Amino acid sequence: MAEAKPDAGTMPGEDLLLDYASGALPEPVSVLVATLLALRPDLRRTVSGMEAVGGYLLEEIEPAALSDGAFDAVLTRIDTAGPPVEAAANDDGAVRTSDAETIAAVPEPLRSYLGAPLSGLAWRKRGPGIEEYRLPVTDARFEMSVLRLGPGRSVPSHSHEGSELTLVLDGAFSDDAGRYARGDLAVNGEEDLHAPRADPKEGCLCLAITGGPLRFSNPLVRLFDRMTRG
Repeated sequence: MAEAKPDAGTMPGEDLLLDYASGALPEPVSVLVATLLALRPDLRRTVSGMEAVGGYLLEEIEPAALSDGAFDAVLTRIDTAGPPVEAAANDDGAVRTSDAETIAAVPEPLRSYLGAPLSGLAWRKRGPGIEEYRLPVTDARFEMSVLRLGPGRSVPSHSHEGSELTLVLDGAFSDDAGRYARGDLAVNGEEDLHAPRADPKEGCLCLAITGGPLRFSNPLVRLFDRMTRG
């Protein structure tokens, strides 16, 4: 677990977990929180409790009367719907997208989002010992990336356009706020300035969601970032 100062942001806020339990999160953030819960049984229990309370409250709500023809409309939608996504995922003929390394480091649902083993991703070099794989998202407000930092490598000092959520999948990284290991979530706002450094022995693999590009302090780094962004 995290060896961080109290303000390091290793624990997700209650609002984030409540929004996940109620299905209110945008898809990229929901994927991150679901992956976090796969790594954190303690948080899974917290969310299960929230979902149980939500279910109880729904049961207490007076049901609304259905309009005439509502049942027929539902049957029509079922008849015209395509096959469920799960059917394709469980097809014996489906292409296998994971290997032992990926299964050990990346839990579901993120593993399915990758679409390939870690060794088969189209990594983009973002600096010495730093690689990024950008995941496609339909919500233009967010960017979602898997970052791989070699042992002892650091991301240059930067702030953020919008908030940044960083979930450690494997290894660890440190910044001025503390140390983040597998299953820890770092939360940073627009005004937070930091320079994460990967563990000197293990390096770091993490999932990051940002509300926009990073704002690097060094102008040369800013230029390099613009040249290498996809």
